[in-house]
Amino acid sequence: MQSRNEYFYQLFSELQKQCKDKVAGHLGHSEESNEQLLNDLDTLLKQFGQKTDYVDLGGDILQRIISHYPDITPLMHRDLLWFCGGQCLHYLGDEELERYQLIEERYFQAEAANYREIRAQAFGMH
Repeated sequence: MQSRNEYFYQLFSELQKQCKDKVAGHLGHSEESNEQLLNDLDTLLKQFGQKTDYVDLGGDILQRIISHYPDITPLMHRDLLWFCGGQCLHYLGDEELERYQLIEERYFQAEAANYREIRAQAFGMH
């Protein structure tokens, strides 16, 4: 079973690979700007799940891609916008937001149910 964080880490890893292919020598942006985006993606993946500000960094990266690299934007998985939240949510429609909220509720309900079952087994309640 893949955890929520593992899932989003995988999506950011895929985005990083796509950006490496598309960003190097990207016309319309300085080499420094292109390198900064790639460096930020590297930093994000190194910090993923370990530091509290990695979600904010992810959101900054996504917004930068949307505003400055419109040719890369369609390659970006929309789940990442939900994961980062904040300003990124403005790029999702109402129906998408409702679906993501439903996914989150189901995920955390399933996690809570599993916790109770494990707890019951640990305390010999089954």
